[in-house]
Amino acid sequence: MTHRSRTRSGLVRLSGRRAALACIAGVLATLVGCADQPTAPAAAASSASSASNDKFDLQSANATLAWEATARKLVASHSTSPIAAARNLALLGIGQYGAVVAADGGAEPNAGGRALYEARRGAVAGASASVLSYIYPDAAATLENQVLLDGAAGPGETHPHFTLGVEMGRAMGARMIEWAKADGLSAPFNPKMVEAPLGGWVGAAGPPAGYQFPKMKPYYYTDQSKFRPGPHPAVGSPDFLAALAAVKAATVSRTKADVDMANFWNLSNGTITAIGYWDERADEFITAARFDERDAAHVFALMNSAAMDAIIGCWDAKYYYMLLRPSMADPSITRPAGIPATATTPAFPYGLPNHPSYPSGHSCVSAAAAQVLIGYFPGEAASLNDQVAAAGRSRVIGGIHYPFDITAGQALGRSVAGWAVAYDQQPGGLLR
Repeated sequence: MTHRSRTRSGLVRLSGRRAALACIAGVLATLVGCADQPTAPAAAASSASSASNDKFDLQSANATLAWEATARKLVASHSTSPIAAARNLALLGIGQYGAVVAADGGAEPNAGGRALYEARRGAVAGASASVLSYIYPDAAATLENQVLLDGAAGPGETHPHFTLGVEMGRAMGARMIEWAKADGLSAPFNPKMVEAPLGGWVGAAGPPAGYQFPKMKPYYYTDQSKFRPGPHPAVGSPDFLAALAAVKAATVSRTKADVDMANFWNLSNGTITAIGYWDERADEFITAARFDERDAAHVFALMNSAAMDAIIGCWDAKYYYMLLRPSMADPSITRPAGIPATATTPAFPYGLPNHPSYPSGHSCVSAAAAQVLIGYFPGEAASLNDQVAAAGRSRVIGGIHYPFDITAGQALGRSVAGWAVAYDQQPGGLLR
């Protein structure tokens, strides 16, 4: 379903700096208040963009896109795990969007295009630097320098509305940091959670990957098992053995095209990760459609928070079913790790992930992110769905997932995305 922007007669009519900061101070315990109902934008410019002039084009999202790109670089350079990356980018996206909403309320209604332009840029910079410095403290100085460079990017001295926007952004960033401190990521590992592997999975020594996520705090629902899929085929059943045979067939008949596809989608530690890939797609579509700062931030906030909630639901199912990986069920299945490159076939870097098989985390994230993007950019639906399918297929070719892992993961991701979009269309939207 295509989502459309509400037509606005102008800025949210709050009275200047005091009202804007009061808006942030009045944030509800969950996220933030004082927002009008945000809905996903259409490609057409909102009426707020009509305040634009030749110098200050409000119908662009340069600040949001630049800071999102910075975040992806940090994810890769810090070898952030794919599931942690989704958590980090959700914190960032909601922080940016809440900050822009506050900036829209704080800019003086008749101050002209530059005031809003500078307030939005400052808000995105302040929120982004705060959230990313909390996550990656070793990058704090560089991030603060980026704020200074953003402020100096306009003509003349740093504009006072940019400075005010930074203040609003930092306030929203502080709210997201408080959320992060209480979201459950720091929970200690309880070995009892893997003592009874119903599906036969046994991990490597020490805490398995993502053990915290089944109990982490979602953005859009309260029961982490809400989207738990039904049981996988019983180990040893005809359906299970057929799926296992399909994995074996995929791994013994790999073509160069298969290897290339699997390598392309192997978005593990040291890359921008799967959610970073979908953020890059969002960047492309937002740029082509000329979304403004507010609408662009809304896309990233909704997509990344939906992906994070999909991961929570996915990892709930993983540690509930505890299904062994294909190569555990059939040791003759060769995983790509250690397969050397040849003149015609690149190396295959996959290792065996240290968490249960069902459902596929890659498919959960990819389907959730793509589904949100389809709502904004319905003309890209066929291409996005093809990419989700390719991402899933790559995991079977890699010998690390059964086909039913992929199907269940895609269904879970789409369900979570649908729930998140519906939530966002209610009064207050994702900022309530």
